[in-house]
Amino acid sequence: MTGRPARVAEDEARLRHRVRRLRAIVDASLLVNSELDLERLAQHVVAVAVRLIGAERGSLFLLDPGGRTLTSLVAQGLSAGAITIGLGEGIVGTVAASARALLLHDPYADPRFDQAVDRATGFKTRSLLTVPVRDREGTLVAVLQLLNKKRGGFGREDVTFLGELGATFALALTTAKLHREIVARERTAEEMKLAAQIQRTLQPEDLSVVPGLEVRALFRPSYEVGGDYFDCIPAADGKWWLVLADVSGKGVSSALIASNVQAYLWSRRNDGAPLEAVVAEGNELLHLLAKGRKYATLVLAEWTPGTRQLRWVNAGHPPAMLRRGGRVERLGATGTPMGLLPGMPYGSGSCTLAPGDILLSFTDGVSEAGEGTKAGDFGLDRVERIVRGLKAGADLNAAVASTVDKHLRGEPAGDDITLLCARVLDDPWGEP
Repeated sequence: MTGRPARVAEDEARLRHRVRRLRAIVDASLLVNSELDLERLAQHVVAVAVRLIGAERGSLFLLDPGGRTLTSLVAQGLSAGAITIGLGEGIVGTVAASARALLLHDPYADPRFDQAVDRATGFKTRSLLTVPVRDREGTLVAVLQLLNKKRGGFGREDVTFLGELGATFALALTTAKLHREIVARERTAEEMKLAAQIQRTLQPEDLSVVPGLEVRALFRPSYEVGGDYFDCIPAADGKWWLVLADVSGKGVSSALIASNVQAYLWSRRNDGAPLEAVVAEGNELLHLLAKGRKYATLVLAEWTPGTRQLRWVNAGHPPAMLRRGGRVERLGATGTPMGLLPGMPYGSGSCTLAPGDILLSFTDGVSEAGEGTKAGDFGLDRVERIVRGLKAGADLNAAVASTVDKHLRGEPAGDDITLLCARVLDDPWGEP
């Protein structure tokens, strides 16, 4: 009769032990699901696992987004930086690749075990329990590892418990990762808004300051910030530079290059150098900075109010349209884009304008609008027809933009759209 009470006592002890672990899983679930910080969440889970199983140390490795490597979020006992392990490498990588738990009572006898960490820390790994952590869909998200059970060795019950704890962690991990992604997106959105505000402050506030010209601009970036740049820059001897540039690509990187182009032109505005030399030196500087990975097309026009003389350099930019009387001329490229190739020469063109003449510069976001769609390229011919048919007093920029929108039929433009229009006034020194 003594055997039965003993067995009953053992069963009751096992049951109490199981209840304690289940209660711990519930408590851990409440804890981790109230935590949105990924690192603190991982520390909570590892600490619970180490305490309840009675291990000496624990680690947790998160599967990277590409699914090819795992990076430690927690590695107790290590003061160095994060550990990265390839899928299929070592014990952790093997468990990740197979998605099956691995129990080792003598890790040193297994060739997959890396003894370098023990040698570096002076720690002796006597036993290892490593389990995959899966989400609700069964997808691997992490690997949880415990080292050296203090009493006895790791058993199948520990594998089961760690798997249950891991499932709780996986759900909380998904929530924490989603929260991190949302925060990152919001931070990026705020930074983009700030970048857009900064870019707008770099644009000229008052286009009416150019004597003898009525200048209007239209700027529609396809992203929050764009790589197009326009400006009116006071230069030496009472002259003015009208600038329209388009940096390759879109977004923040292009906007940064555009701001560098702007800073360079403002630094050269008073030295009296010919436009060809200014653009040639800018080409060398941009190629040196960007190594040809970024380049800028550019129309740099120099306006002399008293004589109404216009001189220009076109660095690989779409031809500006110049309407004089009833004719429209295309001011084509006089050199290659800035920053594309070093040592390139640049030419220039010049003419004398009369009251009512109009100069329109635009980026390829206008001429190439609709490229790759059923509508097809907007094209230079359409721009020329709009310039030729413009009625007195009409806003040329608005006319072009409106026609582009009709051409696209609701499709996105796909690139920044910028126009800079200058109309010659009756009074060569007057303001519009």
